Amino acid sequence: MTRCRCGCMDGQLVELLPNVASSWPGSSETPYLRVMAKDTERVELFALPSAVPIGTITLTSCYNISMKVPYMTYEELLSDMLERKGGVLTARDASDANIPKKVLYRFIQENELEKASHGVYVSPDEIPDELYLLQQRYPKIIFSHQTALWLHDLAEREPLPVSLTVDSNYNAGSLSDQGVKIYYVKPDWYDMGACEVKSPGGHLVRSYDKERTLCDMIRRKKATDPAAYRYALRHYAASPEKNLLNLSEYAQRMGIERQVAQAMEVLL
Repeated sequence: MTRCRCGCMDGQLVELLPNVASSWPGSSETPYLRVMAKDTERVELFALPSAVPIGTITLTSCYNISMKVPYMTYEELLSDMLERKGGVLTARDASDANIPKKVLYRFIQENELEKASHGVYVSPDEIPDELYLLQQRYPKIIFSHQTALWLHDLAEREPLPVSLTVDSNYNAGSLSDQGVKIYYVKPDWYDMGACEVKSPGGHLVRSYDKERTLCDMIRRKKATDPAAYRYALRHYAASPEKNLLNLSEYAQRMGIERQVAQAMEVLL
């Protein structure tokens, strides 16, 4: 087993110091990392629970890593995941952290977690947050259209069904059975304007920003409720947080500059 001069070992859990964590992409999700020995000179750091490599450091610079968490049991790691995700635990996260299934299921039983959907479990005292639970089960979805308007306070009421967007190459599979409205877009448009917003339950979910959402609505004006369309445009135009530069950029990329200009010129 490879060990560096400050004691980091292959497979060991460590925690980045705050000043170091800020410079590591991906480490904001969780400060806990797993050291994976590459050779006698380098180690690779994997963020947990995603198990995605976020960088490589030399063994001689390992003193930048705090050893506050020299060892963590599976149960402690599961408890940490549950707390960090607001009372929600997924089988996918446990698998990514290499936690055995039997340990996961024992933890679920002992902590009386309730099954919200396939592979998603919640604390018994947690108020269900349907958007967040849907996001946890299907990480690739981005809430869009009427649902995104609602998340950005550009809608009068919660829309049904939930609207979301996926890459045109995405295999919707069981997502199609969830009673949601699915929009498919070409890969070049999929990430455009994606951001994180708080759901009504207080959890962060992926959505398109206001400008991308308005472009989607304007592009599909004929399929949009006229009252909801006018409400969204009026409130966006009155918002001090509007970003007309982004709106113009998205409109250009989507080939709807004229439609967006016509929609906004009477309001600004």
